[in-house]
Amino acid sequence: MNELIEILNDIRPGQNFAKADNFFEQGVLDSLDLTALVTAIESRYAVFIDVDEMIPGNFRNLSAIKTLLERKGVWSSSAA
Repeated sequence: MNELIEILNDIRPGQNFAKADNFFEQGVLDSLDLTALVTAIESRYAVFIDVDEMIPGNFRNLSAIKTLLERKGVWSSSAA
């Protein structure tokens, strides 16, 4: 999870990602940040995120991103 927070901090420094419930509704990230986040995740974890998966709901908070990465086989559900 720390690696994911590092990615997010590279995109939008100074935000408290761990405490945000919804990055987009709370103004922590915007749609351009979503594009940068998808690119960074694909590069870091060697996964492909389909355009149908590029919706704010899959990236609204750390838990949602973790769930997406679990579906992609990056983390097991027991990994933190």
